[in-house]
Amino acid sequence: MTSLTSNDRISYAAAKNAVVFAFPDVAILQARGADRIDLLNRLSTNELKQLKPNQGARTVLTNEKGRIIDVLTVLSDADDALLLCSPSNQSNVIQWLKKYTIMDDFKISDASAGYCALEIHGPESTSLLTSLAGEIVLDLPMSHWQKVEIFGHKAMLIRQPAFCEFSFLLLFESPYKEEISLEVAALSESVPTMSKEVFEVLRIEAGSGKFGAELTDSYNPLEAGLLHLVNFKKGCYIGQEVIARIDSYNKVKQRIMGFVSKDHLTVGSEIWVNDTLVGTLTSVIISPDFGNIALGFIRGEFAHPHSTVQIHGDNHTLTAEIKPLPFE
Repeated sequence: MTSLTSNDRISYAAAKNAVVFAFPDVAILQARGADRIDLLNRLSTNELKQLKPNQGARTVLTNEKGRIIDVLTVLSDADDALLLCSPSNQSNVIQWLKKYTIMDDFKISDASAGYCALEIHGPESTSLLTSLAGEIVLDLPMSHWQKVEIFGHKAMLIRQPAFCEFSFLLLFESPYKEEISLEVAALSESVPTMSKEVFEVLRIEAGSGKFGAELTDSYNPLEAGLLHLVNFKKGCYIGQEVIARIDSYNKVKQRIMGFVSKDHLTVGSEIWVNDTLVGTLTSVIISPDFGNIALGFIRGEFAHPHSTVQIHGDNHTLTAEIKPLPFE
């Protein structure tokens, strides 16, 4: 784990104080059939039944034990729905959805190859979008989408959870990928493009989970800080009874928290309090603003912000302070 380059520090500052571009890896599934929204509603944690064209919502696919399969963004349209899932997890999500498709009018396919993606992050995102698209996007609700024309090409514009005040995802048709890259490069003096390393710093600072790290079948949505994506008033879905019982009896065994240390942290290091193993670090990074920071899961009775824990790594022990998320 190394510190950010000088260019990375420029885009890091721009993301927090102005605006940056990013080229994310995306995984996009296309759902068709009259029962597409109903089936997704019956298999995930959030309420989706009321979605109309140009609307969207984030929801969690959970297994029978209430553990995380993936976090999806469902983008509804008149004839289909696009599902944004975690990159490299398309086949697992498709298999899971097909497993429960019995008599439903529902077809799911991987549509990732048909799109190229561009993100815009930062407090000045809406101003940049307005200048590029020629229309105001300030009133676009979270996870909803609209059609826009940017760089001379039509795109889907989706508002998404932000690490730095505002964040938008643009989906263009894949043949325009090189042209979009050239347009972004032409604006580089005023709008930098952030690297995957900067994105990872901002993600961890924001306390946002990533598939394979915090979003795995080792954890349930309540442990992973995804309570806002769980609707406790909706009907049954896979894993609903387990999650409802955990919530009703306050049985959340572990919680995602932030950790900061004067020393380098490593993924997989154990979290100890005195002689008791209480958790594990799942993501680590060096932040320009906060130093050596990490995300990790710690048993609920020990998840006290600003208390001290011991981190046992490769042949070393160090001290870290528990921080609430996001880091401040």
